[in-house]
Amino acid sequence: MDPQQPGQSSQPGQHPPPAPHPQQGPYPPAGPYQQPPNQQPPGQQPPYPQPGAYPQPGQYPQPGQYPPPGHYPPPGQYPPPGPYHQPGQYPPPSHYPPPGGQYPPPGQPPFWSPEQPPPWGAPPPYPGQFAEREPSVVAAPPSTPYHRLGRNAKHRWWRPVAGTLFLAAGAVVLTAVVLIGWELVHSMITGEFSEPQGNDLFPSDTENLAVTLVMLGILTPVVLFTAWLVQRRPWFSVASVLNRIRWRWLLLCCLPGLGYLVLSYALGILVEQIFPSQDPVGTDDGSWVGLGAFVVPALVIIFLVPFQSAAEEFVFRGWLIQAVGSYGPDQVDGRARWLKAALRTPWPGIVISSVVFVSAHGYTGWAMADIFVFAMTIGWLTVRTGGLEAAISVHALNNLFAFLLPAAMGQLDGWDEQGGAPWTLLLVDVPCLALYAVAIVWLAKRNRVARVS
Repeated sequence: MDPQQPGQSSQPGQHPPPAPHPQQGPYPPAGPYQQPPNQQPPGQQPPYPQPGAYPQPGQYPQPGQYPPPGHYPPPGQYPPPGPYHQPGQYPPPSHYPPPGGQYPPPGQPPFWSPEQPPPWGAPPPYPGQFAEREPSVVAAPPSTPYHRLGRNAKHRWWRPVAGTLFLAAGAVVLTAVVLIGWELVHSMITGEFSEPQGNDLFPSDTENLAVTLVMLGILTPVVLFTAWLVQRRPWFSVASVLNRIRWRWLLLCCLPGLGYLVLSYALGILVEQIFPSQDPVGTDDGSWVGLGAFVVPALVIIFLVPFQSAAEEFVFRGWLIQAVGSYGPDQVDGRARWLKAALRTPWPGIVISSVVFVSAHGYTGWAMADIFVFAMTIGWLTVRTGGLEAAISVHALNNLFAFLLPAAMGQLDGWDEQGGAPWTLLLVDVPCLALYAVAIVWLAKRNRVARVS
């Protein structure tokens, strides 16, 4: 039998008394969270980290396992203040959101501009705080069709009317200046002033044609200046939705224009054989005048007719269509919805510009109907393609043919005579214009020509 240990009973069934705790004192024994980690029972880890054992980045404690207050950094170890917390750089009180408001996103300073006010309302600006000058010229909003390019942020009801009057006055003044200057140069070269005889200002038919083409061609800068000064929009917004002349598209439109001329001349001869008349279509009397007599008129026609044709398009298909189209309201709610909806379409401007275009010429009878159809077609193509290029190309080619043929046949003296025509003119011109319109629309789709701003 083993020797009896102190504090143990030798009687069977009796347990020895408990040994005294090695740390007897007034305090209770240490809890499980104050014992060293190596004395914890297996599988039981303390829910709180030990003093000094901060979590690594990305290993933050789970909910309910936050470190005790003593684990936070002592005062004085917080990050330094940022650049917006320096003295004198605090935003004014009105820039802070109200309680429960929406604060600016992270990384955005608490300063706002008049264009982007805070969600809780723009504060009243300080004197000179937002002294940004309002632009004097404003383009139309994006996705604006051609006929509504005149309705920009500066639009007022009186601007199209005032612009039309200014354009008319400027045309009268500039044509008078051109005529006086031409007369002075003519007198310096010939040594005498010319006296007008009827509709002829000068004794030479070529000179009369040249001065007339110059007086018409000078209308283009008048239209551009009127759009900039009165309507406060870009100069060449009259030309296209891209605020410029699309030269590549203009040259491309000349191909269907040449086809229009060839087809109209061929159909004129064919229709004349079927329906003969006293005023044939597509034929001219006269004979070849010779190269020497044809060179000077041909050069005048080739160099000046494109400017004259473009000027007429800028006035009629450009300014007038956009002036009428600018009255189309942005919304069609309220009274007279049908009228507002109609003004938003390009047709009022196309019809009005076509009527004015016919009245500006001296045609009568069926010739008036023919030129009205011509104006309506190229007016629709202007809006459909977003610019004047298709109208300028066919107008210039048609006028070149109309002037060069009489000049070659010695009939340039009747270049300004505009009268009637047989009904067969419509039979010739309508199919040609329809094919030209189809070809232009197809080319515009194929080349992705811009239709809106």
